[in-house]
Amino acid sequence: MFRKFRDQPWYLFRYMLVWALVLGALVALSWSPPPGTAAGWLLVLTIAMIISTRFDAMLAALIPAVALSPEPGTTLLWLVLLLPATWSLGVVLAVFIHNASHGQFRPRWLNPVVGELAGWCLRINLLGWKMVHYYHHRYADDPERDPHPPGTMSFWPYANAMQDAHYLHARHQELHGMPSWFYFLVGVVAFAGFALMPLSWYLLLGPIWFAAVWMPVLLSGWWLFTVINYYGHPVGADGRNHAVDLCSRPWHRLVNRVGFGVLYHAAHHDNARLFNPSPAGSAG
Repeated sequence: MFRKFRDQPWYLFRYMLVWALVLGALVALSWSPPPGTAAGWLLVLTIAMIISTRFDAMLAALIPAVALSPEPGTTLLWLVLLLPATWSLGVVLAVFIHNASHGQFRPRWLNPVVGELAGWCLRINLLGWKMVHYYHHRYADDPERDPHPPGTMSFWPYANAMQDAHYLHARHQELHGMPSWFYFLVGVVAFAGFALMPLSWYLLLGPIWFAAVWMPVLLSGWWLFTVINYYGHPVGADGRNHAVDLCSRPWHRLVNRVGFGVLYHAAHHDNARLFNPSPAGSAG
């Protein structure tokens, strides 16, 4: 995948187009219109907030998502009751797309399969995640080249700025020098694909389970991405960000137990081949 991104100028567009076409076909096959104009607008609002690059907007999308269901109270009850399971699933899916991007599953053909399926669950695709993560490792904590350096930002401003839609295009343009219309075209196709992801889950699960199951899974995964990139790269005594292991607090230990040592971030940067970079996992 990286080799194609590096060597084939049109690969980025073709990849995004395939995603949009596959999801478009899935939506067309499962299409059932929302029950009324108000529900239709609530669905549009929910999707718009989900595909925004702001984490607070993604969290707030829970409100219209729950309101979409025929029985919001029942949906909210299910959301709360299932939260331990959906949070755990979101964490595991976030770990799986990360580990698939490093080619850690065996046999190797599992990596694109697991990575794309996990990405679909988390409103992202493997190529975008893999390439941005590659550059994060290559330029870790470089304030200019790291795709998501926390610097000295507080948590919420960082959480709302972490998803930079232009970073991948900038790196692609450095490699291939494509004109601006190409990146506009890629952006339109990618935007369509990302919008079709939550729509496909809404149609597959129905309004109740879309809000009670898929939304918490999505938000848990993105919460973990944000936590790792922010708390896993604090500012050191020299004024620069550095990767650290997060393992001292109870919630660290819980996330590491569920997520295969995912918060041992410095250990991961030292050896990205480990599926579980915790001391227990690496010893095993």
